[in-house]
Amino acid sequence: MQMNQKKTISKIYNSKVFWIVISLLCSFVMWAYITSPDTGDFQKTFRGVQVEFAGQEKLLSDRNLSISDVDTQSVTVTLKGSRSNIGKLRASDIKAVIDVSNIKQPNDMTWAYELQYPDGIDTSDITVISKTPETINFTVVKNATKTVSIKGSFEGEIAEGCVAEEFVFEPSTIVIEGPEETLAKIDHAWVTFGEGTIDSTYSEEVGYKLMTADGQEVSTTGLVLSAKVVTATQPILKTKEVPLTVNLIPGGGVDADDCTVTIEPKTLKIAGDTRLVDDINSIVLGNIDLASFQTSYTHTFAITLADEVQNLTGVTEAKVTVEVRGTHTKSFTTDNISCKNVTSGYSAKIDTESIEIMLRSKDTAALDKIRPDDISVVVDLKDYGTTTGQVIATGTVYVSRVDGVGAVGDIRVSVTITKD
Repeated sequence: MQMNQKKTISKIYNSKVFWIVISLLCSFVMWAYITSPDTGDFQKTFRGVQVEFAGQEKLLSDRNLSISDVDTQSVTVTLKGSRSNIGKLRASDIKAVIDVSNIKQPNDMTWAYELQYPDGIDTSDITVISKTPETINFTVVKNATKTVSIKGSFEGEIAEGCVAEEFVFEPSTIVIEGPEETLAKIDHAWVTFGEGTIDSTYSEEVGYKLMTADGQEVSTTGLVLSAKVVTATQPILKTKEVPLTVNLIPGGGVDADDCTVTIEPKTLKIAGDTRLVDDINSIVLGNIDLASFQTSYTHTFAITLADEVQNLTGVTEAKVTVEVRGTHTKSFTTDNISCKNVTSGYSAKIDTESIEIMLRSKDTAALDKIRPDDISVVVDLKDYGTTTGQVIATGTVYVSRVDGVGAVGDIRVSVTITKD
């Protein structure tokens, strides 16, 4: 009999149906436990519950008032309720809220707060056991306005061959509205922007921090700001060292190949927009007429640049010396003087009887071939129009029959112009 019972029990334990039934029963029991409401009391303390003021915007916009000197930013509360309700709460889910929308005048305040919970929490199941502190002290003050400048730092690197200019911020200032006591602490707005290596102007739209004079950040809570972001720009200029040059105008029997030019300084370091600087290969100081002197010429030229180009060297003048090499001169006198382009209805009479002229050439034989009647002086009167009376005009020297010869110096001729 006992053996039969053991065999029967063994068959049951070894039966798959038996274990399936047991598994289903266990699952049902666990499901029932999990889904059944927890009616037992559960108590929990939440520390660091944040204090918030509702209605600050209305307080500011309608009455120009704001909140300051809040004695604590967080509170500790102990709550009781069912485990299923209280157990899933965290301190960050709860807010200690004070509604200030109905405050009319500045004053020192001591107010109680209400606890607010997230959606999905059964507030009827929650009992507040304690609040620490139970009230919040704060001050309602009249607002003031302050304008502060924007400062900043660029966190990137400037590429070699480039130079950075001062930051540009748009807007350049921030207007702040808020409690006078808070505004008194604020010295400027601080912007940090940029990254990597740059070789051209860089701009970025970024936020900013309000800072005290000694670099401490000031909270923007309760403040109205004229802008939430600024456009920060780091202007970048390309640098380049370019030679200084002059234009030599051929004359007096010589050209640039016959001259030695010395310029001090020889080069100038400039900076500007990349596209502009790339097109500048030299800086021309001015023109020098080689017919205006015999053997040497010295002049100090002002260094002028386009408005968009900066002079990094700082030198504003350059001394230019021109030496004419391997030339010869010979003096001649001529009375072969005439006028051209006299205005219709007017006459011109040459008052100058003769002129001494200095001719220059690289070939002495050429100078020796010249006869006085090879030389003529012509005065062009086209710019005098209807002018009458005696004038001193510039004459141009022509040498016929002999090449490689030119006059040196100014030729001035006295002419009297009359109306017919």
